Amino acid sequence: MRSLYILHGPLRRGVLARPCHIIRRSKFSGRPALVDTPKTTLLPTTAARTRFAPSPTGYLHIGSLRTALYNYLLAKATGGQFLLRIEDTDRTRIVSDAESRLYEDLKWTGLSWDEGPDVGGQYGPYRQSERLELYTKHANQLMDEGRAYRCFCTPEDLDEMKALNMQDGSAPLYNGTCSHIPPDQSRRRAESGEPHCVRFKCEDHAPFVNDLVYGVYKKPGKEDDFIIIKRDGYPTYHFANVVDDHLMEITHVVRGAEWLVSTPRHVAMYEGFGWKSPEFAHVGLLVDKKKQKLSKRHGDIDIASWRDQGILPAALLNYVMLLGWSHGRGEKGHSEVMDLDEMINKFHLKFTKGDITVNAKDEFLQKAHIRRYMKTAGRSDALEQLIPGLESWVRKFEDNRTANANSNGDGGLVLTELGTAIGPLVPLARPSHDNPAGADTVASRSYLKDLLDFDIKGYATPRDYLMRNVHLLWQIPEKVYEASLSADLDQQRGFFVREDPDAPLGSTSDPPRTVHELTATLRELVRGIAEADWTKQSIDDAISPFVRSVYSNPTTMPGVQVWGYHLLRWVIAAMRPGPAIIPSMALLGRDETLRRMDMACEVAERIHGKPMLACH
Repeated sequence: MRSLYILHGPLRRGVLARPCHIIRRSKFSGRPALVDTPKTTLLPTTAARTRFAPSPTGYLHIGSLRTALYNYLLAKATGGQFLLRIEDTDRTRIVSDAESRLYEDLKWTGLSWDEGPDVGGQYGPYRQSERLELYTKHANQLMDEGRAYRCFCTPEDLDEMKALNMQDGSAPLYNGTCSHIPPDQSRRRAESGEPHCVRFKCEDHAPFVNDLVYGVYKKPGKEDDFIIIKRDGYPTYHFANVVDDHLMEITHVVRGAEWLVSTPRHVAMYEGFGWKSPEFAHVGLLVDKKKQKLSKRHGDIDIASWRDQGILPAALLNYVMLLGWSHGRGEKGHSEVMDLDEMINKFHLKFTKGDITVNAKDEFLQKAHIRRYMKTAGRSDALEQLIPGLESWVRKFEDNRTANANSNGDGGLVLTELGTAIGPLVPLARPSHDNPAGADTVASRSYLKDLLDFDIKGYATPRDYLMRNVHLLWQIPEKVYEASLSADLDQQRGFFVREDPDAPLGSTSDPPRTVHELTATLRELVRGIAEADWTKQSIDDAISPFVRSVYSNPTTMPGVQVWGYHLLRWVIAAMRPGPAIIPSMALLGRDETLRRMDMACEVAERIHGKPMLACH
């Protein structure tokens, strides 16, 4: 019989040695498994019962959302049931609103459950703190059968034991002192109130685990006699997990690879009870580009933060699904863009082995789902879905602006979030009658919808969208006009208007002009457009011939260049890059456009009211 070798590393597993075959550690990390068989062979042939069992010690993050999603997809793809179970036995670390936030976040993403604390089910209760009698009953069963025992060692005893083991260079395992206490004596000591825990009696070696992703895994060395009931009477995670999964008839457990090292304990308990264990599938750990486990600092923000950033639920689920799963090699022509129904139809159990580096594909998927939604639900309905996120960020920027204005008496302070100074909201963007009665809104919803409709291709998140379109929502402070014009004048020798388009560029028939003269001419052209005729086409017809005739002589390159569109962008957006300017003018409205032109004229007269050196 071939020998069993143990490969060391974060995901250690047993491998049967083969002659003349060297197994490298890279064999266990980073490459998706081959998928060259029909999907039906990559799923169980019977309905799967799966569960998501979070602890309310924190909020839902993308790693835990991925676990929930994979279990949900497996259940739905096989016609089974998906359960939600709250594992709240770690009473010291519970966050008061974590459970309610969990329900809110999961429902927002579109995931639902067939059984759970809030919907009930025949296998309840679904909150572990309400199942303590069951754990006590099963712990007593193990003690009666000689598979577990009470441990009366104090924390000080255990610390001393650990220190001695470390001095000897041994593993810090429990030495089994209390395993030799006769059952009757153990029972009497417990009944007298002596503090104790309950330990599971392990064999010399941990059992094998047959994992659907990593194959055969065996934890090297001797397994500790681990605790199953703590001194406070609550079960440990491992024990409650096993009891609950069995009693709730869970058939498949999909979870992060960090739990693989603990799974031999679970299998040992299943064997100790004489129960059949569920199928296990451990998916790769999510890491950042430096191969560090995700933390809040490295992008593992909670789901509420993703929602606040404006990502669509379908885009987030799609993004999370692809962190460790793919259609597989040989499956050509399959789009990565999927809604929840498509995920169910395409799901299989071939996951990527090894750590999964979190990527930045969320922006691509967000834009793809927006385009999809606009085709399926209609443009208007799709835009309505984006309005709440946009409103939330407008409020944040408005609060920032007014706070700065109140503290300094100047509403034009530079805001870090936007990268530029802003004034009040433009008149058309201010709250008005178009908002629902009693709505606590900070901006006109109809204007926000028009803004989204105008530049939907540039939308990824509300924050980035507002930064791109900042001057279509907020007025431009005078000092921003001054700073942007001064910076541009440093790069110019002079300006002229090409009155004769057939004459050579820079001929003496084109006298030098000031920016004030150019701006004033532009303003008069705009004033000639009536309010009733204020459309993109009428604006274009009125000003484009003049704009195309304005040239400059830059200091950074030889020859002259068309400068009219640059001038127009300074007047309307203070040189800030963004959407096309003439459509922006149509959106802003005639009054706001002329107000900006008046201010630009004043600034230009003050800074550049006299001609510069001739540019010929």
